[in-house]
Amino acid sequence: MIHEDEKLGGTRAPAGPRPGTRRLECLLFLSLWLAYGVAVNSGNLEAFTLQQAGVEAYVERGHFYLEGSRVPAFQIKPVVDAFLFEGHVYPAKQPGQFMAGALAYLPLRALGLTYAGDYLLTAALVTFLTASLVTAAASVAVFRTARGLCAEGAGRAVFWPLLAALSYGLGSTAFAYSGIAWHDSLAAGYLAMALCLLVRLSRGEAERPAALAAGAGALLGLTVTTSMLPFPAASVAAVYFLSLRRPRLLPFFVAGGLAGLAPLLVYNAVCFGNPLLPANVAGGYGDTFFKPSWENFTSKSVFYARMLTLYAPIFWAALAGLALFPRRLRREQLVLLAMLAAHAAYVFNIEADGTCQWGPRYMLPAMPLACLGLAGFAHPRGAATGKTLALVVSACALASALINLVGAAHGAMLCYFPHWAVGKYLAEMWAGGARTHPLAAWLLLPLCASAALLARELFARRAHGMTPPPPGW
Repeated sequence: MIHEDEKLGGTRAPAGPRPGTRRLECLLFLSLWLAYGVAVNSGNLEAFTLQQAGVEAYVERGHFYLEGSRVPAFQIKPVVDAFLFEGHVYPAKQPGQFMAGALAYLPLRALGLTYAGDYLLTAALVTFLTASLVTAAASVAVFRTARGLCAEGAGRAVFWPLLAALSYGLGSTAFAYSGIAWHDSLAAGYLAMALCLLVRLSRGEAERPAALAAGAGALLGLTVTTSMLPFPAASVAAVYFLSLRRPRLLPFFVAGGLAGLAPLLVYNAVCFGNPLLPANVAGGYGDTFFKPSWENFTSKSVFYARMLTLYAPIFWAALAGLALFPRRLRREQLVLLAMLAAHAAYVFNIEADGTCQWGPRYMLPAMPLACLGLAGFAHPRGAATGKTLALVVSACALASALINLVGAAHGAMLCYFPHWAVGKYLAEMWAGGARTHPLAAWLLLPLCASAALLARELFARRAHGMTPPPPGW
């Protein structure tokens, strides 16, 4: 039997958030985006020059290889993150990050801002218009997805969905990497947004299911175009779509996926002569190849468990919440668990561990997936238990946010790992080693205004579900 919403142009249940929720989502997005912009710092911009060098090559010289720049910081050598292939130096990264950066740099260049003229300001704006923007949008996607996973009858409650969004946006390493035009940050954001669309399809919350299917496919394609790290999780998301058994939507999903993958296929064909040959394989980066080994698996398990505990303790609380999903959400629960397991199976079975990093960088794609588990705490339980859980989890989220605020403000290029570096960073900042923040003077006042409006909106909604609901809701 064909679902009513499969009739293209037909309607079914609510298509999206109510006006009040839409306003809340806009303020949440704006507040997070501006906060990320304020935190963009010279330490990251000077340490992660490869991400900007590719952008400059695309726009200034119209080719995919890196050599030929007049900017001293972009004299990239074929070392750790770049390799020589048939006479040219290429980044050992998927091209999605550079393509997104090029779209941001083109209008900036037209306005007279160039890397050669003012590197820090230009690089900060490119970052703000790519990784910062996508991470903020992904946080809103987490909020909307979590609302769809909350208990029936709690439709207007936003406490746990908001905590899930803020836990991802501020309490995970996504915050620390929001100030870098980083491929894994962008890919994690695309993956979170694709999952949001798929959950909406699953819950029948779409007036235009074909558009949602095409959008989900395109975002999954962009995920892989930007980073191979979340490929296993993206594959599980694709299987999730197939499990919905919506055959009339399959062509739209496939078309969207091909559109998202097209830039990668063209890039691989032009640069390496084979559309299916990615950069890490062309460059021979064997430390990123899947090589199952019990010794490596156990050591990586201990490593990531320690890093998650030190840098994103909210991760464990979120996993506990995921175990509390009710039976009616069994499919979504299994999908989230399968995506997390697929991602872990990959990163636990490769030689690489991220090297110089703030927290477990390779776990970035898992952060939005895990944080959705906080929706599990929104299901009925005693009032006292609900309030206790809300306080404990909120404290855990706050601790995670403070940890990653330090990383976001001071830089993610940390070779002092796997030690906990919060004390080290604070000592450096106290000693006058704080970075400059090129966008802070412009964005701090708008951030304060946006945060105040968000707080006002939440206060106005308090009577409608901001506090943990009483028994029987």
